[in-house]
Amino acid sequence: MKAARYHGPRSITIESLPEPICGDGEVLLTMKACGICGTDVKTYVRGHPLIPPGSVLGHEVVGIVVESQHPVFAIGDRVVAAPYAPCLSCEACRRGHYSLCENLFESSMDPGGFAEMVRVPRRIADQALFKLPDHLDFMTASLTEPLACCIHGLEALDLRAGQSLLIMGDGPMGLLQAVLGKAWGASPVILSGITPHRLDFARQVADVVIDVSTQNLVDELKQHTPYGLEKIIVSVGNADVVQEALQLVAKGGAVNIFAGMPKDAMLTLPVNRIHYDEIRILGTFGFGPQHFRQALDVLAQSDNALMKDMFTHTVSLDGIEDALQASSRYEGIKGVVVV
Repeated sequence: MKAARYHGPRSITIESLPEPICGDGEVLLTMKACGICGTDVKTYVRGHPLIPPGSVLGHEVVGIVVESQHPVFAIGDRVVAAPYAPCLSCEACRRGHYSLCENLFESSMDPGGFAEMVRVPRRIADQALFKLPDHLDFMTASLTEPLACCIHGLEALDLRAGQSLLIMGDGPMGLLQAVLGKAWGASPVILSGITPHRLDFARQVADVVIDVSTQNLVDELKQHTPYGLEKIIVSVGNADVVQEALQLVAKGGAVNIFAGMPKDAMLTLPVNRIHYDEIRILGTFGFGPQHFRQALDVLAQSDNALMKDMFTHTVSLDGIEDALQASSRYEGIKGVVVV
């Protein structure tokens, strides 16, 4: 089978790999779509400490079952697969913190989503492999994984209907958070960013869109939320933006550091204000199986035409490197590999 193999920064080749062997309790998929994630792009550009050369990238997996040794799935089932599932036995899992599972990555898809076929191990098949509704197309279904991360992030903020929400960042995750925020009844939903075509998409969803390259964020926010923002989610990997969020959040509000930050990034915390204004600062990573299931339900009930607008470059396996390069230059919104 063909697969796009990562050899190090700026190096991916299309190679022939052996087809994965389906074991007890496992499921073998022929790939139909795999979204291109920010992690894929960062790995391609500069490498990743947890992703060694020789790996096959891609984890937003959608496909058709071609072999099954699992009691729930049959040949021909259209499915979406999470890239990981918790062990359910470590201390983090016992506390219900499934995204912090100590063994989260010991069971993973083989070899990765940028391939013609993928083996889903039993742990994932048991907890985080789901059949698609008949009306949901493969490409839209590939948004399940990123949407699950966003659900975890907004859930941790305890976002409620009627609360103001500021999304700082206009990447695919920020745009999905805007979709969710509106669906959950947040008001107003405000998104800030700097990329014109992404801000154009945001205007289809958010109540207020602020281009911080030409507008003053503080002045604009005062017009819509004079008492500050109740909930803020930082979806750009810049500690200075987090610092700004801590000044913008209202009394009793919360800030979620959603985006991954550089290892050496540090903050200067307004400790007095955090205490007296009862401000919460938190972070979220990944998702649990329950978020993945919820994300699929959201997509099944959403405006698929709007979701499809997020996909601005669709490529085959042979075009994966061009798509990664385009994403690294912030061209378009979301790329997807269609096999």
